[in-house]
Amino acid sequence: MPFPRLPLRRNAAALLTAALSLALLVGGGLIAGGAARAAFVDVPPTGHPGRLVLSSDPYPAEFLALSPGDPSYWQVAARLEGAVGATLSLQLRKTGELVSHPRGLEMTVDECDVPWIGLGEGPVCTGTAIPVAVATPLDDNATSSPTFQLGSRAASAPVFLLVTLAVEDSADARADASLMGLVGTVGIGLTAVAVDPAARPPRGGGVLPATGADVSLWVAVGSMAAGLLGLGAALRMRPLRGDR
Repeated sequence: MPFPRLPLRRNAAALLTAALSLALLVGGGLIAGGAARAAFVDVPPTGHPGRLVLSSDPYPAEFLALSPGDPSYWQVAARLEGAVGATLSLQLRKTGELVSHPRGLEMTVDECDVPWIGLGEGPVCTGTAIPVAVATPLDDNATSSPTFQLGSRAASAPVFLLVTLAVEDSADARADASLMGLVGTVGIGLTAVAVDPAARPPRGGGVLPATGADVSLWVAVGSMAAGLLGLGAALRMRPLRGDR
């Protein structure tokens, strides 16, 4: 099944992909959650480069297990190149049984004006943190979502987004065998409408023309054997103990 894509605009970047290994272990812990996170890595474009450059921490995004009460964190930075400023916006995508289960995946996005720290223990924004978006199991974002505005940005002011992936933190969720074996797909898409510094206004004044850079980072949750993205490993959820 093809991944949903946001409409591309002039001078747009092609779809960027990253794989997320997200496995729900009922009653278990986050296997890789305490590991040190890598520094930001620029996500390579798969087509024509745009003015919006995305970086990921970690990259590739590989989270081996997610359990109730033990969320996973993924940080994405967005910066402008070759533009004096831009207006940024965000959309979400999610499909599959894991995201639609009543106790399934909740996706939260928060913004900070400086990089988030402590991803392994509990992320902290030492600057100004702003909530951006929340997608619950009740939200149908398979093919569309609301557009969340991130506001106008100067080229000197990158955006640091924290994506939190969690399931219901309750005794009922930890005992819910119906969560086992579920898979899904989640993703974020960023769009920048940037001012082109090479353009000149017409005589007598006017507004500089805008160019668009539409860049998306998609995260796969599922089976690598099914060919989901193919960048990194995508794992299924583990069986309950004693169940082979």
